[in-house]
Amino acid sequence: MTYRMKLFVALGALVMISTGAIAAGNYRRCDRLLRAEIHRKARAIASTTAALVDPAAVAAIASRGAQVRPEYAQLLASLRAVRDANRRKDVWIDRIYTLVGAPGNPRVVEYGLDTEEHFEFAKHPGDVYFRGGRPVEIGIDGIDRLARNLSGFQAGYNNAFAPLYDRTGRLVAEVGVTLTPAPVSTLRELGGQIFVPFAFTATLAIAMALLLARAVTRPLYSLRASIDRIGKGDFTTAATANGSVEFTEMAAAINAMAAGLRERETVKRAFSGYISRQVLDLITSKGELPALKGERRRITVLFCDIRGFTPMAEGMRPEEVVELLSEFFGHMVDVILRNGGTIDKFLGDGMMVIFGAPVDDLNQEEHAVRTALEMQSELARLAAVWEGQGRRSFRMGIGINSGPAVVGNIGSQEHMEYTAIGDTVNLAARLETASKELSADIVVSEQTQSAVRPQFQWRPLGEVSVKGRTESVRAYSVEGVADTSRTSPT
Repeated sequence: MTYRMKLFVALGALVMISTGAIAAGNYRRCDRLLRAEIHRKARAIASTTAALVDPAAVAAIASRGAQVRPEYAQLLASLRAVRDANRRKDVWIDRIYTLVGAPGNPRVVEYGLDTEEHFEFAKHPGDVYFRGGRPVEIGIDGIDRLARNLSGFQAGYNNAFAPLYDRTGRLVAEVGVTLTPAPVSTLRELGGQIFVPFAFTATLAIAMALLLARAVTRPLYSLRASIDRIGKGDFTTAATANGSVEFTEMAAAINAMAAGLRERETVKRAFSGYISRQVLDLITSKGELPALKGERRRITVLFCDIRGFTPMAEGMRPEEVVELLSEFFGHMVDVILRNGGTIDKFLGDGMMVIFGAPVDDLNQEEHAVRTALEMQSELARLAAVWEGQGRRSFRMGIGINSGPAVVGNIGSQEHMEYTAIGDTVNLAARLETASKELSADIVVSEQTQSAVRPQFQWRPLGEVSVKGRTESVRAYSVEGVADTSRTSPT
């Protein structure tokens, strides 16, 4: 379920519950008022009827067999006339009857007469007055006392009683009236006061909840779209939110985040030309500046240099020199980064590359040698292209050595570079220098060659004397990838 739908349901439910509670309260209030009004009318009719009834006539028929007496017929006709006169749209009299005490037991209450015309439902003189399935045994005096406070009387709100006294003031009977609320009147009262306002309020609440949910979520969807574009790499996205101060501040925070990511991406792109993307991601993921410290570890170092570049550059315009070097280094860097190498530095027409740092590489020797072979192959392809364009071409010498070295960030907090120092680095540089005299494009030390001997084809170069070392070193020239069907020379 979306946030908009959740908000709409929450607001709609809140309004519906509150409106329903108000409607329920109004219903109970209207119900109380309606009951009170019905009872008031019943008491008024009962009192008026009692005033019209002759107590002597009631006393004369207060026994079994009274239906044959003329007083019974006259009184019944009078009560039915009162009943019929009060059957209106707003009130409907169900019946009018009289209650008297039983001759043998005054506590038991009996019917005197009843205006009900259907014989099977009518009460006859002498029938015991029942309420709640039990005979009433409080006498007509008890009924009169309870009837004065109907809220505590079991007869119900639609029943009312009025006392009937003889000339001596003795209570001789109770005139009872039972009303049935007219359905049309009830629906008019409840519908006008509850159902119509509730329906209107519910409709208005749903519409307002929908509009409010859309108004609240529209800025959120706009911000979400901006975040999605930023997540896809579009750091030029400008988030906007036409809404409250909170949404405006959120949009400003998103724009600041995009600016920071854009700056970070710019730095990564500028730095990615020096080290592989894998190494760069590892460094940037730490979220802190590199420390000025070093560590001793085994690495493989590759030096490459263009042979005879200085005299060749003297006969070229500066623009041509820069263009040539940029094209050369562009292709070489792609090869190096593809094989997991880290470009330590550019050295005019050459460069220094490290394998195995800053990230450990268990196959650093293999990667370094493969890089050298691919660089020479790429240079041969470039030379063919340049010659076809009438441009100059050149050759390149590469030296590779493996061993321990100190690697780390060297410099100051304002400017530092990740590099390697030690005899391993110096020997790699010396082997690259000796490649011209040895007539070998790639010169590899014994330390590197011994680690990957079966994987490549080798040509021994013997003991090589290098500048800065009193002892000669054993070197090899790599001729290509080993043929598994043949044994590589050692």
